[in-house]
Amino acid sequence: MKTKMTFRKTPLAIALLATLSFPAWGEDDHGHDHDAAPAKSESHAQENHDDHDAHDNHDDNAPTHDHQDEHGEQEESGVTLTPEQQAMLNLQVVTLQPQQNATQTLTVPAEITSNQYRTWVVPVRIDSQVQSRSASLGQHMKKGEPIATLFSPAMAELQSELQVAADAWRRVNNLGRRTVGNQRYLDAQSQYQSLRARAKGYGLDDAAIRAIESGKSEKGVYTLTAPDEGLVLEDAFQQGQWLTAGSELVTLVDESELWAEAALPPSPGLNIPTGTGARLLIGDATVEGEVIQSGHRLNPVTRTLSVRVAVPNAGHLLHPGMFADVALSLSAPENALTVPEEALTRGPDGDWQLFVEEAPGQYQPVEIELTGQLGEQRIVSGIEPGTRVVTRGAFFLASEMAKSGFDIHNH
Repeated sequence: MKTKMTFRKTPLAIALLATLSFPAWGEDDHGHDHDAAPAKSESHAQENHDDHDAHDNHDDNAPTHDHQDEHGEQEESGVTLTPEQQAMLNLQVVTLQPQQNATQTLTVPAEITSNQYRTWVVPVRIDSQVQSRSASLGQHMKKGEPIATLFSPAMAELQSELQVAADAWRRVNNLGRRTVGNQRYLDAQSQYQSLRARAKGYGLDDAAIRAIESGKSEKGVYTLTAPDEGLVLEDAFQQGQWLTAGSELVTLVDESELWAEAALPPSPGLNIPTGTGARLLIGDATVEGEVIQSGHRLNPVTRTLSVRVAVPNAGHLLHPGMFADVALSLSAPENALTVPEEALTRGPDGDWQLFVEEAPGQYQPVEIELTGQLGEQRIVSGIEPGTRVVTRGAFFLASEMAKSGFDIHNH
């Protein structure tokens, strides 16, 4: 009696049937017909192949780039463009050539300060009371113009002594040395010159001293005047106020030339010689100046190197306390390589990069370093002279690398 074996439609049964239908069993004596299975497999493979081709050909105009290496890992690759795509992007490529005898621009922040060589502090030399003031904050004063009128008992004493000494000296000097004797002559001269020097030390000018000698001055009252032309930058006194000797009355600044105190980051080998050209940039204004002093010690707080730039201030465009940028013109490194700003892009890790043309239509990103500025160009390192790099269109190549799906037709 023959036994009939039946396979249930279980996963194990399906797997067993699939194994028996393998071509290696095609000549088995069981007599089963397996021709339909390979035909179905081939049909399925053809369908998958057609689907894959359809996926690959979804956009023939899109830039191509590789995403995986032979181990299936993600890797950064270049971008390939057709001539039509290059024309649509208006892509431009230049060959890097070393610059000879060029200068670079180093731009650093700065603060406008007073020219200390053209700044005067006008103090009260003796204890005095302010009777009236003639100068105000921000006023432009000329040499000899009155600042304030003051009263001092010490000034009254000096005025009396100086008037007497001046009269005695005039008599002795008119009579002559032989008539009055050498000792009397020298004593009168010494007394007069000593009191006159003290009057100058109190801040009196020649006109005020002559008024005292001729008896035309009011006792104890005197006027302090501007020692030179300048702007009243500070005035911390009031009428009726008593001021002790040494108190500052006003600060005058000649604003025809100011200083820009620039702060440079510490850099080994950085040398800013005196006379180096500098351009002050403040808002839309540009003023030419030059370096007059370069520091050799870092600021202990800011850890920066101070460079002082003399800046002419025609028309009083600038004022102490303003902030600006100073562009210093320095000698560029020998055979420096430069690129325009538009050629620079950022890589995935944030480093600067250039797109190098390895072959027509094939562009590969290369990391570089920025080492300075040469006019409107940036000095780069980490790349060889003669390399062809993309200038215009570099941004679009970077976008393609970042998005991995950039469509040049904006679909």
